[in-house]
Amino acid sequence: MKNEISIICSNYNSGRWIDEYLEYVNSQELENFDIVFIDVNSSDDSLDKIKKYNFRKGIRKVIIQYPERIGVYRAWNIAIKAAETKYIIYYNTDDMLFTNALSVYNLHSFNNPDIDVFYSPCGFVESRDPKAFVGFGEWQEYSHEALLKNCLCGPFPMVKKSSIEKIGFFNEDFISSGDYELWLRMSKEGYNFKKIPNILGSFYFRSDSIHSENSEIAKQEDLLIKEKYK
Repeated sequence: MKNEISIICSNYNSGRWIDEYLEYVNSQELENFDIVFIDVNSSDDSLDKIKKYNFRKGIRKVIIQYPERIGVYRAWNIAIKAAETKYIIYYNTDDMLFTNALSVYNLHSFNNPDIDVFYSPCGFVESRDPKAFVGFGEWQEYSHEALLKNCLCGPFPMVKKSSIEKIGFFNEDFISSGDYELWLRMSKEGYNFKKIPNILGSFYFRSDSIHSENSEIAKQEDLLIKEKYK
């Protein structure tokens, strides 16, 4: 049977946590799924580790090597086009999915085939302990008005590939808020969103993340996006 879910992973010099990341993926309870890595010209050993890692039976690995560093939204678009499954999940190398995450998503997608975007609460951590929460992303139930106030979908939503293809992929002009722009664009066009009650993983706060390093740009992009889709 064809796998239903692909994890999309953009990699650039993630050697600090790639070993943990690979183990989190390999420990997922869902028996069968794909993972599509796109490496954007890493100079550390992270790509080599990805290539050498032997996932358990049931996990299909795809590696795309891009010859130069590109923005995350361009990288994600390339990976989406390479994915062969019905659903995709964006899962960054420094975040931490719980072992039941894909199984929970898979169950909800089976029971709700009309939903385009599934999202869940998450824990916030400042260490590599996925349960050492310093806060929570306890997102609201979906409405367009709620999404205008806050990017509800969190760090690792699951989305129908066909819906992203239909709406037109991520806007690669954005530095930090391209995912927020896509969710609001989909919301404005009437796509369906569903909040899952389970906490499915942890978001790792760090000062050198793309969002942190571009916080002022992120604020400007968010204002532009909210004005466009209000």
